[in-house]
Amino acid sequence: MIPLFIRKSRIPHQSGVYIYKDKDESVIYVGKALDLYHRVSSYFNSFQNPKTAQLVSKIVSIETIIVASELEALVLEANLIKKFQPVFNIRLTDDKDYLYIKVTKEIYPKVLTARKKDLPNSLISFGPFPSTTTVKNTLKLLRKVFPWCANPDGKRPCFYYHINLCPGPCAGQISDQDYQKIIRRFIAFMSGSKEQLLEDLTKEMAQKARLQQFEEAGRNKKVIEGILYLTQSNRTQAYLENPNFLEDQRVIALQELQDVLQLTKIPDRIEGYDISNIQGHEAVASMVVLTHGEIDQSQYRKFKIHISGKPNDFAMLAEVIKRRINHQEWQTPDVLLIDGGKGQVSAVNEQIQKSGPESWQSIRIFGLTKRMEWLYSQSGQEIRLPRTSAALRLLQRLRDEAHRFAITYHRKLHREATMGMI
Repeated sequence: MIPLFIRKSRIPHQSGVYIYKDKDESVIYVGKALDLYHRVSSYFNSFQNPKTAQLVSKIVSIETIIVASELEALVLEANLIKKFQPVFNIRLTDDKDYLYIKVTKEIYPKVLTARKKDLPNSLISFGPFPSTTTVKNTLKLLRKVFPWCANPDGKRPCFYYHINLCPGPCAGQISDQDYQKIIRRFIAFMSGSKEQLLEDLTKEMAQKARLQQFEEAGRNKKVIEGILYLTQSNRTQAYLENPNFLEDQRVIALQELQDVLQLTKIPDRIEGYDISNIQGHEAVASMVVLTHGEIDQSQYRKFKIHISGKPNDFAMLAEVIKRRINHQEWQTPDVLLIDGGKGQVSAVNEQIQKSGPESWQSIRIFGLTKRMEWLYSQSGQEIRLPRTSAALRLLQRLRDEAHRFAITYHRKLHREATMGMI
């Protein structure tokens, strides 16, 4: 039972890190948990061992920090322990030889697990980590995003090079500068600078794209996607702890969407559009719908484009929107999401201004680009949402579903046209 002097309402049923402080406001213990409320409650039961009882007797206040995933909790816990050196964490590490993550000081640094006695002369180290299994499993995941070499001085490609977990210094496939860049990114992530790292990677990706260095831009995008995947919330665990988790997530996403897009109300209906064609042939468009934040396949519509000639996404979108407007029996949307940037949004906006009824004049239009995942409004404003944004994930889901639906219809028509020529 959590004591009365601690406000239970401030301890959420979410994953994160908890910080215990004493009467002097000094940090005395840092821990992590999938459910902060349950974990903190467990300290105050009647079956405490002597060490826990001593810790609990010193606790005067509790601070919690919510994170999206267990991996982020692990990283944050390690950095807070390193920063504050809490007395009860240090006592535990003195009693047991906990594991650390160590980056070696070499031209081609290695990433290793190590004990405290092995840390001198490291480039940097992280920890201690109470669970050896957790550390090893974490490194297996991180190596897929930040690959490193275990034997850079070898005379032939190592085993990990063949399974794409080593960038290839052992095979002469990467310069020391490029290899060290990977290690710097790993260090930034482990130091808790995920958001700054994502921002830097996104800027670098945009610069590479502008220089038409698309292969390098693609590598950046792969790292960004890897970081986001590893730090996504544990949805299964969250659902088990809260049966209304999915509904709660939809509400959060819609509320955030209203805020960041400055909508007058939470959108009831969002329509997403995409064009699919090959050099103008068998051109089609899709309309997919989110109703109250949920995919609503009963409202999907597909359009066979009538205009012909050279492929022109702008003209095709204008045609589709004009035909959509004619269907007054369909519910009027609050927001339109277009797969594309400023040009596509402008084409849709011009068509609405030209042929849309009064009820359509207040509809907000946004484009979502695949390459940078930025939003563009009809006023030309560029909106960059954090990669972890629930609102962005909701729009990405709609955009990707519009693309899937359009390309499925296009392939069907293309197949039929090909069969007809045989």
